[in-house]
Amino acid sequence: MVEMNRASLWDDPARDYRQRYSLPDQFIWDIAAWPRIDFDGYMAIAMSLLPSPPARVLDVGCGPGLGAKLMCERGYEVVGLDYNRRGVDFAKIWVPEAQFLHGDVRLLSEMVSLHDQFDLALHIEVFEHIPPDFHTQVLQGIRCALRASGVLVLSVPSTRMPLNQWDYKHFDRDEIVCLIEENGFQVKHCAYQHRLSMLFSPLVWRLVDNRYYDLRFARQLLRRLFLRWFNDVDDLRKAGRIIIQAVKAQ
Repeated sequence: MVEMNRASLWDDPARDYRQRYSLPDQFIWDIAAWPRIDFDGYMAIAMSLLPSPPARVLDVGCGPGLGAKLMCERGYEVVGLDYNRRGVDFAKIWVPEAQFLHGDVRLLSEMVSLHDQFDLALHIEVFEHIPPDFHTQVLQGIRCALRASGVLVLSVPSTRMPLNQWDYKHFDRDEIVCLIEENGFQVKHCAYQHRLSMLFSPLVWRLVDNRYYDLRFARQLLRRLFLRWFNDVDDLRKAGRIIIQAVKAQ
């Protein structure tokens, strides 16, 4: 296992996710706004890949905690970890039933108190925000935190989805599967999410929600359409996101 210390960490200042969460974004999203629609879509699939509660879950890169809240509501015992202190502080307020820790997920392998403590680990829409130099260390750290045969559910944007300002890279299926398996996991299932369509393009959302007017009825309709017909995708070639279920190998 590659050892790290805090002095070895780096981030591109333009992509450093610690700049986010001046507000508890996830909790103040309009339910018919695109970020919340997208979040609800990939979280629904990710959570369908989790074994049933009771179980102890490590939310690796928990942000302000909405994912942790959803898991708590389903009966999981949740510990969230994030290097954005404001995100963790918001999570502690909004989700008092979970435990939240401020720390860098790249140093998880050095957080001995968390080793062998969790049945499940969730790493959702975080991996792309971590410099690729540290992807191996993150996966090794998650493996350390899981008990024998513990389950990892990880999601990443596919290469078919454009990079945004916060992302270092997106992934194709073979690349992310290989990376996960090289770091001590056995991939059990790959799901594909977010059917790419002009119907859900930034142009359409600027037409239904902008500074001049808000067609809320149209946004509500788009929410129903997306979650019903465009969320779960059979064909990787049409998917914007890959969601993987893997088990800690012995």
